[in-house]
Amino acid sequence: MKIFIKNASRILFAYTIAAAVFTFFVIAPLNMANNRTLWLLAYSFVMFLFMFFIISRTALSVGKSERYDPDARPFSAKGFIYGWIAMVPYLILGLVHCLIYDNSLELGLRIFHYLFRCALGPMYFMINTLKYTWYAFAVAYSVVPIISGIWYFMGLKGIDKPELKRKLKEDEDFLK
Repeated sequence: MKIFIKNASRILFAYTIAAAVFTFFVIAPLNMANNRTLWLLAYSFVMFLFMFFIISRTALSVGKSERYDPDARPFSAKGFIYGWIAMVPYLILGLVHCLIYDNSLELGLRIFHYLFRCALGPMYFMINTLKYTWYAFAVAYSVVPIISGIWYFMGLKGIDKPELKRKLKEDEDFLK
């Protein structure tokens, strides 16, 4: 159980780093005079790619480390579970936000609202594209478990990165 919590917290830390970087640098797209929404969407997408890289590398290393550890008892879906556990604090933050959100907020609650928005910052482009519906938030919350699950499985099976060279070589042979 100790190993399980440690590895889930590694994925949580990776996502928290991406959200913190989003929050730290978000002032630049917000200060763009022209189309703020467009700049924020582009910035969010770039931060999503950064988040994808951090979480995928973390989940891959967790999968590789559990591959040879007999105490870890690895199985294929464990990466998805790590991802869901990593998103629990953010899910609780979102549920509390849904319960108390009001447009006429006091200062303390308004700060909580901005904290919630920054926590889901790397997924803002998805939420905005799906028009802030309930399934937009469901998709946003399920991205981290999907990324961690796929890359954990790849680390568990010893796959370092997806193989594209083999297919390209077959295409080159076909064109000769």
